[in-house]
Amino acid sequence: MMIDATALRGPPSSGGSYQRRRRRQKRRRSMIDPASFEKRSLLWFLFLVGLLVCLADVAYILHYVDDTKSSNTDHNPHKSSSSRTLRDAVRQSSSSLKNTLEGMEMLMDSNNEEFSNSGLSLEEFMLMNRQLRDHEAEIYTPKAIHRKPGKDEEKPPPLTDVEWLDIIEAKKPILDMLQSAFGLKQLMDLRTEVEPQILRDLPTWEQVSRLYGDKARIKGVEHCEAFQSHSTKSDHFVSVAGTFNSGTNLMSELLIANCHMQDRMDVYGGKNRGVRWQVPWGKHSPVGDEAFRLEHKTMKDTDIEAHNVLPAVTIRDPYVWMNSMCHIEYAAHWHHDPHGHCPNLIPNELELKTWGKFLKAMKPIPVHVKYNGFWKHHESLVGMWNDWYREYFGTDSFPSLIVRYEDLLFHPQEVTETVCRCAGGSLRRDGHFEFVLDSAKKGDTAHGPKEDRTGFLQALIKYGQRTTNPKLTMHDLRYASIHLDKEMMKFFNYKHPFDVDPKARE
Repeated sequence: MMIDATALRGPPSSGGSYQRRRRRQKRRRSMIDPASFEKRSLLWFLFLVGLLVCLADVAYILHYVDDTKSSNTDHNPHKSSSSRTLRDAVRQSSSSLKNTLEGMEMLMDSNNEEFSNSGLSLEEFMLMNRQLRDHEAEIYTPKAIHRKPGKDEEKPPPLTDVEWLDIIEAKKPILDMLQSAFGLKQLMDLRTEVEPQILRDLPTWEQVSRLYGDKARIKGVEHCEAFQSHSTKSDHFVSVAGTFNSGTNLMSELLIANCHMQDRMDVYGGKNRGVRWQVPWGKHSPVGDEAFRLEHKTMKDTDIEAHNVLPAVTIRDPYVWMNSMCHIEYAAHWHHDPHGHCPNLIPNELELKTWGKFLKAMKPIPVHVKYNGFWKHHESLVGMWNDWYREYFGTDSFPSLIVRYEDLLFHPQEVTETVCRCAGGSLRRDGHFEFVLDSAKKGDTAHGPKEDRTGFLQALIKYGQRTTNPKLTMHDLRYASIHLDKEMMKFFNYKHPFDVDPKARE
């Protein structure tokens, strides 16, 4: 008699091996399933990233505490502050992690307006932001002029009464502005609020006047009445434009802190103050293409008509601007070494040897700029400055104002009021003017602690004196002096280095 093998094994439900096989098959199917696999991979990736961040923070804290404990033991063996140091380290580490995550969220957000309008890839945009932070830190973070003296250094001596009187006589307009910016009752209070060496380093008003003149220079005020009367006033805005590295953020912050369009507020409510961070066609975009200016909209300006916006265009001394372009190029591309010969207008021997296929001896180095959806090609950095601003400076097809970045430092109230009133607005009702004390930190206006004021003071010192960039060769200087737009240079009272410093000719 034949015996059935299945009968000997019994039904599937009677044994555990069948159920184990089914579980294994189910696990294999879930591993093969793409959605499940992708979800599991993402979770593992986030877990590993979090674990690495935590390990790095713990290592940093332990290293920081160890170093600080040994430092405290060396300098003060009778006093231990390890617990306080640990708290400070944890607080600093948590703040750093928070800033990192916020930065990652900002960059990875596909709806981020600045990223979407930059015309850059995500990697290029992240690199640009890193460069920008480094550049701002270099410009606005005080170095030798505002720091605690080292062990072997002597603290700068306090101002004598004679020194103070000389400073008042030579720098009175700047001191008056600082008194108002810092909210001080008396000019004398500056002696205690500002470090002596900074007061010594501030430029005299004669130096400022020699560089930029006694008054602010604004192009386009003759078009203010036409802008105010061309359509319904409640639909009007004032906004900001300017090429890369031209000070657009400072202009925006001054307007946001001080200007309001009352006609618009009466119709749309108090929160609709009529001040926008950038023009609807993009603050860095050129305006030579009229169709682009009228039709292109940034992500947050889809319902804004271009003709209802008065652009306040910031311009900067071209020689200083070219230096900044070497630190952070944004979307500009040209053959250069930011740590070597830069600004480079005419190639030197090393550049010809390195990029000989693209450059020619004694010929300008071309610059190509990538905007949102198109490229612009310029003969050189000088050509880029000329071409970009000439499209605003030389047009009467729409009203605009062009203001000098330097005037935002030395005449901030006058310039802000002129721009605001030109658009049909007015300054704060309380009569108080809010200064932007640290442009490296967006939104830090009004009165703040002393460490927040150093950015403003540093900028006054930096732009109140002119030194020739040693990286500019005689070929560069000669090319710039010939090709920089003479009409714009004259109107804005910008000077060539050898007009300020005769040694630059040597």
